[in-house]
Amino acid sequence: MTDKKKGIITSVIFLVFSIVMVVFARQIKPMMQNDVGSGFFPTVIGVAMCAISVLRLVMAVREKEGEAKKSGDDIKGGLETLILVGAYCIVFSSVGFIISTIVYLFLQILVLTPAEKRNIPITIAISLIAPFVIYAMFVYLINTPLPKGLFGF
Repeated sequence: MTDKKKGIITSVIFLVFSIVMVVFARQIKPMMQNDVGSGFFPTVIGVAMCAISVLRLVMAVREKEGEAKKSGDDIKGGLETLILVGAYCIVFSSVGFIISTIVYLFLQILVLTPAEKRNIPITIAISLIAPFVIYAMFVYLINTPLPKGLFGF
């Protein structure tokens, strides 16, 4: 199967999945009157996935035909990602959201970025800033606590 066909098929699958996600997320009723509700973030993620899927579908349709290339790096990166996600899930509650997410993001960015394109200062900045922004959104914006972990934050 060519890369173009794979791109089209995966884009359509993710598009359908994101539409289903939005439909189900919209059916989640808020528990309080002025609450954004439990369905807010799944809806946002579903809409973002939908937009990215449409963009990827357009790119895949415009792509020239070519044979698929098998890469050992893709398999290695996929396995490393599975290991990282598994480890993140295991330590999330005990270590806490902020610390586990900082470490996870840093390592995941290293796994996904080719060695010649890595920019360590930007990777560190993203890994440090993103968890604090996400934590602030959950704790202060929608009043949903996240695991505090070892150091109480």
